[in-house]
Amino acid sequence: MNVRRWGISALAAGLALAMVGCGDDSEPKKPEAAPSEADHPAYATTMDPAAAAMSFVPADARTLAVTDYDEVKSLFGLDAVTSRSSPADQKDLWNRADKEAAQVSGGLLRGVDQRLRDKFSWGAADVAWEAKFAGGGKEGFVIKVADRADPRQAIKAGIGPLRGAEFDPKTHLITKNTAAPDAENWAADEAMVAVAGGPATSTYVVKGCAEGGPKEKTRLAPIEAYSVEFGGGLATLRVGEDRDDLFVRLKLGDQAAAYKKVFTNGVADPSTGRIGFRVTNPVTAATLVTSDPVPFAVCD
Repeated sequence: MNVRRWGISALAAGLALAMVGCGDDSEPKKPEAAPSEADHPAYATTMDPAAAAMSFVPADARTLAVTDYDEVKSLFGLDAVTSRSSPADQKDLWNRADKEAAQVSGGLLRGVDQRLRDKFSWGAADVAWEAKFAGGGKEGFVIKVADRADPRQAIKAGIGPLRGAEFDPKTHLITKNTAAPDAENWAADEAMVAVAGGPATSTYVVKGCAEGGPKEKTRLAPIEAYSVEFGGGLATLRVGEDRDDLFVRLKLGDQAAAYKKVFTNGVADPSTGRIGFRVTNPVTAATLVTSDPVPFAVCD
């Protein structure tokens, strides 16, 4: 046997195998990861109402209006008022709220409150917070009710806005037309989360710029989202961090007579992208931001 020839043949065969191996160096394709909670953040009871509501808002929605009725009650020292309280106490709550508090969502169950109390033993005074959204051809809402309230029979009966809604007894949330669990929502959008704010009486959030804008070109930077947050006699506009155009935006607000009268003593903080105001009338202020373009949040 020719050892040398055998050795060369074996070496050649080994090289051939090695070359075959090197010729296909692609790795097997990994299966695509399933959507995770990071892709579609879910609701958590520890969230402030605005942030909590965002986890239900469809990605193509345009506006979100949130009112924290627990905060509204606290403004007036009426924390203990529920649908089981005396009619006088409930009337006092709503009279004061309508005259003194910013309620950007409007009180979704106020119109059917009497029917809910008479037939189902719960009502609008049992709402902890509520949020309504609109845009993308769809409107919907999220309502957090007190643990003692059971809205299932009222939903089944189709009472007012509750027609077609759903109730989760674990979270005590009533929802309607909200984003599916595996669909994109506002909570997955950094620009929206950045303007969500914290605890507040009311928060109004808009995707994109406010309508309108200055007639002449200015130094306004683009806006992906903005919010106006109310608490007592104060309001905070948020347009995202690190802004160099807030002082220009303040001047634009001064040119809008209705806003200049209600939003006063504006103070800008460019690093946080916030403008703080005192509001002369919270009710009027809430009506303005939900019905008229917000001059502080327009674009060129």
